[in-house]
Amino acid sequence: MSFFFILLKLLVSEYMFFLPILLNLITYWIIFFKNNISTINKKNNWDKSISIKNIIIKQNPSFMIRLNILFNSMMLLFLITFNGYSNTFWWSHFKLNNYSLYLYSIIIIINNYFLYISDKHIKLNNNYSIDYIFSIINITLFIPMIFLANTLFTFFFIIELVSCSIFYKFIVSKISFKNNNYKNNFFSIYSKNYLNVLFYQYWSSFFSSVMIVFSIFYIFTLTGTTEWSVVNFIISSNNQINYLNNKIAILFIAIILLIGFIIKLGIAPIQLYKIEIYKGLPFLSIFFYTTFYFLVFFLFFSLIFIYYLSALINYYWLLLLLVSIIGILYIISLVFDINLFKAFLAYSTIINSVSFILLILAIIF
Repeated sequence: MSFFFILLKLLVSEYMFFLPILLNLITYWIIFFKNNISTINKKNNWDKSISIKNIIIKQNPSFMIRLNILFNSMMLLFLITFNGYSNTFWWSHFKLNNYSLYLYSIIIIINNYFLYISDKHIKLNNNYSIDYIFSIINITLFIPMIFLANTLFTFFFIIELVSCSIFYKFIVSKISFKNNNYKNNFFSIYSKNYLNVLFYQYWSSFFSSVMIVFSIFYIFTLTGTTEWSVVNFIISSNNQINYLNNKIAILFIAIILLIGFIIKLGIAPIQLYKIEIYKGLPFLSIFFYTTFYFLVFFLFFSLIFIYYLSALINYYWLLLLLVSIIGILYIISLVFDINLFKAFLAYSTIINSVSFILLILAIIF
């Protein structure tokens, strides 16, 4: 009941944005757990007429995808209604302005296109995978909200939700891939240590989360808030009058926060474990988790560095120097292993992750 009374403090317009997300989450989690329960019942039942495919068909995934497209369109319509306004909603955790609205609109349109392709793929190939649908819809639900995040905590929370769905998707996809192709020598690229690599990603993500939480907590104790604009104002004022008298501490926290996000996203120079993870995944999954995923965070970090945290411009050169030194040392260590070095040159997303930082600095300066 207390949660219900808290919701009563929302405006009518905020309910309009809240209901599609809430209905999406309830619908997909119910279907997800119903599918898992049905799978457990199948394992405990000797009736071979029960199949995973029939269980998934009963969940009507095509209807679920269309419902998600409708909800995404409703959220986009809600935001377009408030075009021209700069206001916060949902207890100041999200902020709407023209720039974030345009980015959100682009991602929503791309997401609807991906969902449309998924629906066609299910119908044409008769390929039913509730795990694929669940992960795609989870990501398409949370990734657009990154552009509306108004606080460090909100941004970090959304990142964790996306990471959990990606981690679950990788486990399901690779186990299914191994079970379906273990007799075919063509698929011998499947790594025997894949799960070890995957759990390395999990623990590295956990370690990066600890670093980010530590940085957010220190920023909160230093400034009293985690809102982008307020933090930017306090840092900008401190650069001019130095009333906090701890520029070194701010630089130290900025470095920890940057390293945490580098590990979390798996960009250069910490990226080679991704090569093993992506082997054997379907093309659409690889494209979605590399190119599209990178595009989203490229746009959002552009928004952060240029619009929200412009006061950190005095520290950018030092942060860039630190990342460059780490990257050079890492590449030199790889030269002695020619296979890893060739793989390093082969993956363009690694080069993009470095050029992304350089491009941001070029735009700022």
